[in-house]
This record gives sequence, C-alpha cells and structure tokens, in this order.
Amino acid sequence: MGVSREELLGPCGLNCGWCPFYLKGTPQFTCKGCWRREKCEIRDCAKSRNLKICTYCLKFPCEKLYKMYGEMGKFFNDIREAFPSGIKPDE
Repeated sequence: MGVSREELLGPCGLNCGWCPFYLKGTPQFTCKGCWRREKCEIRDCAKSRNLKICTYCLKFPCEKLYKMYGEMGKFFNDIREAFPSGIKPDE
C-alpha cells in the first residue's frame, strides 16, 4: 500500500518525500516518514492536539520546532555523510 501525499508532509512542515533517508535509506537507517515512525516528538504533539500541521497550533512556533529547525545543519551533514554522491531516481 502506497503513502498518500498528506502522509509525506510532517506537521513540522518538512516533506518526507524529499528526504534521502525516506527515498533510499541506508543499511543503518531507513525512515518510513513522520506519520509512520515509531516516535516523533513533534508529530505526537500535533496528534495530541488533533492537528495535521503545527501552523494551526496556538503555541506555533514552539520550542520543539525551534529545536528541530536549529538542528537542520546537523541533519544536512548526516545526509551528506550517508549519501556522499547524492541519490539517483529509480529508473
């Protein structure tokens, strides 16, 4: 069963469908997307408030989002390390 476009958009605003860890993964880690991951602090918070995206939360932007976006440099470095030649679309 495929993943809907809606499931690829995390409540934080990131599109999981663009992430190399989602698209290709590595032997050490393959992400199933925010809505299918076992644990995601931001997703769990949004779900507890019955929201699909954080933008509609009264606390937006919250400390969880500031922390996550503050760590994007590390995330991008992890991508570069895991995929030094980038990824290529399936043919």
